[in-house]
Amino acid sequence: MNPNSITLPKISIITVSYNQGQFIEDNIKSVLDQNYPNIEHIIIDAGSTDNTIDVLKKYDKHLNWVSEPDKGQSDGLNKGFKKATGKIIGWFNSDDRIAPGALHKVAEFFINKPDEIGIVGNQVIIDEHGHRLKTIESKAYSSDFLLNHAKGITQNSMFFKREVLDKIGYLNEDIHYAMDHDLFIRIAKLKTIPYLDESLGEFRIQANAKTAQGSCNFAKELISIRKSYGGRTLSPANIDSYYLILTEPLRRISWLRKTVQILKGID
Repeated sequence: MNPNSITLPKISIITVSYNQGQFIEDNIKSVLDQNYPNIEHIIIDAGSTDNTIDVLKKYDKHLNWVSEPDKGQSDGLNKGFKKATGKIIGWFNSDDRIAPGALHKVAEFFINKPDEIGIVGNQVIIDEHGHRLKTIESKAYSSDFLLNHAKGITQNSMFFKREVLDKIGYLNEDIHYAMDHDLFIRIAKLKTIPYLDESLGEFRIQANAKTAQGSCNFAKELISIRKSYGGRTLSPANIDSYYLILTEPLRRISWLRKTVQILKGID
């Protein structure tokens, strides 16, 4: 792709934030470091009381941001989606980062494959300090895979066309943990989302993250979502969710949880 001869599609990056001031600047810098010329970064802050607003003001000229109370993460994300004017949308939480060079790779994919509605890539796991721990390889997202086989998804390594939201609607604001999985199932029902073997997103493991605090709630919502779309009751994905729910009391034992994390290579 010759960037001098092709108009790069506008990409909207949506970030929701609440009291993540220690990480939000890293998030913003990861967008700026893309050196992508046709981008808007929309940050919907839920009324942070830490240093988040100072950081947003510091980068004001690079951002489209607002700070006001909302009804939860899904509500905040929907505000961002509705503000988006780009042809392509990516969603990165305030403690996550876009992988280096990701936006040019995403743009090249959509230029070369204009009939596709989305793309999913690999996800790098980083620690609280931004050090890379490992890479999770993704795969194409068919509706059957998301309904019956996916134990988790690489949410911030997926990009989709803005026009998709006109067909399927926005996030279900009654879902507070697995809203991404619900949205991606609806997108995949339109058309399988192809896989790009490139790292597109970086997901941060940190103690205050929603994923670190609510795995049982995630599992319960996933079971309900799969059922609502006709997923199999005893699918591999549901069996994994049942296991998470049943073993939740064991994960409350700090030394046991720490041991499992070490064995998995996530210290």
